[in-house]
Amino acid sequence: MKNEIKRSIVRTRAAKWFAAAAVAITALSTFQAIPQAQAQTKGESASADRRLIAANDLIWSTSLATSLNQAKLKRKYVLADIYTDWCGWCKRLDRDTFSNPQMMSYLNSKYLCAKVNAESNAEGKQVAAKYRVSGFPCALVFDPSGKFIGKLSGYYKPDEYQNALEDLIKNPPSDPYAE
Repeated sequence: MKNEIKRSIVRTRAAKWFAAAAVAITALSTFQAIPQAQAQTKGESASADRRLIAANDLIWSTSLATSLNQAKLKRKYVLADIYTDWCGWCKRLDRDTFSNPQMMSYLNSKYLCAKVNAESNAEGKQVAAKYRVSGFPCALVFDPSGKFIGKLSGYYKPDEYQNALEDLIKNPPSDPYAE
């Protein structure tokens, strides 16, 4: 009798453990499906050069070339956030500045944004070399015709970032490649 009770308790505990694991797996797969569903509702293309990364309501292209081509049609500036996976300040810029609702609204109204990993693919390495990116994060700014205006290096708080972008557009440096 005691052995049957022990077996029943073990089976009950195992069933509870498996049920908890099933709930956890379902929750994880649901959370992974949400960004995919959001991307589909925003009309995201499957082609590599047109893929978009949605960070809240701010839409990021993964290709600078695509953003520059679209900017000519939409008559918007281009902001290319050049980052690396290991860069702590890049992650903080994403968390603090690019996720700020006022900053997202400002960037969406005036810019097409591209996020380019300087170390992950050929385009990222070429962009970093061509525009002399020597530190991260680094924002490259282009006018609507695709002309390189200049860059912002380092971390900025949201209001400082907006002011720096506006100042860069109003007063572009004589050498936009300089740090």
